[in-house]
Amino acid sequence: MVKIDNIELGEFPLLLAPMEDVSDPPFRALCKEQGADVVYTEFVSSEGLIRNAAKSVMKLDIYEKE
Repeated sequence: MVKIDNIELGEFPLLLAPMEDVSDPPFRALCKEQGADVVYTEFVSSEGLIRNAAKSVMKLDIYEKE
């Protein structure tokens, strides 16, 4: 068993890598449904967040299915 902070994972954890324009909410939800232990959003531009760019802010949305 692998343990990271307070997260316990199986012996061979399955982690989704962050991928630009791929790791959107529907894809992450599908990966969770198919057995991924941990999923990530893609990288988010700090410059985009400072400027309140809609595309950057949307990347921070996380849904319960994930």
